[in-house]
Amino acid sequence: MIENKLKLFDTMAKEKRLFEPLTSEEVKVYACGPTVYGDPHIGNFRSFIVSDILHRWLEYSGYNVKFVMNITDIDDKTIRDSALSKISIKDFTKQYTNSFLRGLDLLNIKRASAYPRATEYINQMIEFIQILLDKNIAYITEDGIYFDIDKYPEYGKLSGVNLTETQKTDRIKKDEYEKDSIQDFALWKKSTPEEEQRSKQEEGIAWDAIFDYKGKTVQMHGRPGWHIECSVMTRSLLGDTLDIHAGGEDLVFPHHENEIAQTECLTGKQFVRYWLHIRHLMINGKKMSKSLGNYVSFDEVLSKYSADAFRYFYLNTHYRRPLDYTEDAMLVASNSIKKLENTLDLIENSLQKTEEKLDYGSEEEKFLRKVIEEKKSFETAMNDDLDSHTAIESLHNISGAINEYLTGQINKGVLLKTQQIYVKLLKVLGLFEKNSKISDELTEKLIKTLINLRNQYRKEKNYQKADEIRTKLSQIGIILTDNNEETNWKIEK
Repeated sequence: MIENKLKLFDTMAKEKRLFEPLTSEEVKVYACGPTVYGDPHIGNFRSFIVSDILHRWLEYSGYNVKFVMNITDIDDKTIRDSALSKISIKDFTKQYTNSFLRGLDLLNIKRASAYPRATEYINQMIEFIQILLDKNIAYITEDGIYFDIDKYPEYGKLSGVNLTETQKTDRIKKDEYEKDSIQDFALWKKSTPEEEQRSKQEEGIAWDAIFDYKGKTVQMHGRPGWHIECSVMTRSLLGDTLDIHAGGEDLVFPHHENEIAQTECLTGKQFVRYWLHIRHLMINGKKMSKSLGNYVSFDEVLSKYSADAFRYFYLNTHYRRPLDYTEDAMLVASNSIKKLENTLDLIENSLQKTEEKLDYGSEEEKFLRKVIEEKKSFETAMNDDLDSHTAIESLHNISGAINEYLTGQINKGVLLKTQQIYVKLLKVLGLFEKNSKISDELTEKLIKTLINLRNQYRKEKNYQKADEIRTKLSQIGIILTDNNEETNWKIEK
């Protein structure tokens, strides 16, 4: 069992808080995903990798996790760039959605429970907006429907933006705008003449929507604003209150601030219990982004380095610290990952060559204590706001201890127990999962071999030898259960 409990830095509270989910049955996590208007670059994947580590660590800690990541397939950029490419918006966004999913698989990022697309929830968005209109929190103009931020006194509680100190300017219709703007934001956008013309030729640009506003029926052909998309998808799939909402640091304001305002106005409940925000990936001291044109492509990096080295590069720096992409940093990551992988290879080779030996003494006990102590250090680090950098240090310490142990007399049972610990911790960080599959198969084969040997001793009524095998397996965490037909086994955590 993990001795410590998880603490996460909550952006709302501006401090680390002990994680306590809303219910014990399920942890509800939502992470902001991509806007699919181009191939993802390596800056995008820092956020996706950290969300993956959060997902994995919650499951390692025993939680049942429902993890949702959205896909924005309708906004200013998808409309603009699909038109420039002369491709239908449906085919355009499908192409880049597949590119995003390919990147997840190449980097061993666990698939989410769901990847909702904004265009799949248009009806729910219209219903959501109607409720805000009924509450007099939203209003209709000639060009769209807007949220009145003056109707939400707590606006700014996540980002620290103070409406009393900032003059509110004109309402805003664009999805992208300056981060210091304090403006009513669009919930629904009336189609422009260009969009209206295009929507006659293809689906996915605009939708018919009918609203009741101040006793009148208003028909507005158009599309949702960016912020309403996430609020609707989270509520549809995860309910009124989320346990954790994750995303890049640039989303704190205005996107997440606006999500809070519109959702809490509608439900009257706390929207998110813990806000987790990830620092940008930098290049030459500046944020890496498509708009700045200073990004490095995903495939360019993977043409030179392994996916595991790429993950290691991200994870060796805490997610709330700045990270600068350099070739030197990638070379360090590549060399470091090879050391961890070499230990896996040494273990597997040794297990295949070493003869069975059940007895072990003080040296083996000392070695096991060292590995278990480092395992606890790994868990303590991860429980401290997902401190993957310190956790990796513990992995290297385990790797070093194993390498040293393999230079002497080897006890196969002890090495088997160590292998289980090492592989499990690597899996938490999503490293060497292909190797882990091989290791798991070898582990199962060795356990079954020992069980068969024990059953043979029992048939021969050599109960002393049979009990000795059972005891030694128990000492390395493998529990046997006998019934009339067979012997079952499980690994005790």
